[in-house]
Amino acid sequence: MGAAQIVLLLVVPVLAALVLVLRRGGLASLANVRVRGAAWALSGAAVQVLRSADPAWAAGVLEAAGGALVPLALAVCAVGFASANARGAGRAVRVALAVATAGALSNALATALNGGMPFSVPAARSVGLDVAGAPGHVPIDGATLLVPLADLVPVPGLAMVFSVGDVLLWTGLAAVLVLAAARTTTLPGDAAGVHHPPAAAPATASTVTRSTL
Repeated sequence: MGAAQIVLLLVVPVLAALVLVLRRGGLASLANVRVRGAAWALSGAAVQVLRSADPAWAAGVLEAAGGALVPLALAVCAVGFASANARGAGRAVRVALAVATAGALSNALATALNGGMPFSVPAARSVGLDVAGAPGHVPIDGATLLVPLADLVPVPGLAMVFSVGDVLLWTGLAAVLVLAAARTTTLPGDAAGVHHPPAAAPATASTVTRSTL
């Protein structure tokens, strides 16, 4: 992955936050975004935490099916969350959800086929990461499958190595936030198409509508 993808990965979330700050509703518009499929998101987060903690008592689950059970569970959670929020959403939001889901599936596929998320040892060392015993990760070697989907891109200063799936995942989620928040706030007069009411008419109160992803 080249410099353009690195810039995209780092800039898009920042741009998403700036857009929400500068738009009329600001970050407060996020409070009106109703997210469906919370159970899918929470389940996926719990699985990810379990994999990262790698407790001894969960070894049987984490190593089941050659380590493929966990990434498959994460993939199911990602698809379930996206499907729940795609219903009734606008086309742009559905596209953003599809991009995020593609990123999650990309990571899950590489992880399932290799018994862990493959990563570049030189890339990890270049940002000061410990390459020995990283839970849920395996170093790239001659037997690694789907190397282009592995964690290949070191990001100096963040002590992280990203994959193309990470780029798609976070770009898609950032786009979903901006697009969903952009639908939440209607300013006075906007709903009726009146932007400058007569001076004698009392100002109408702001109308805030709830938006689903």
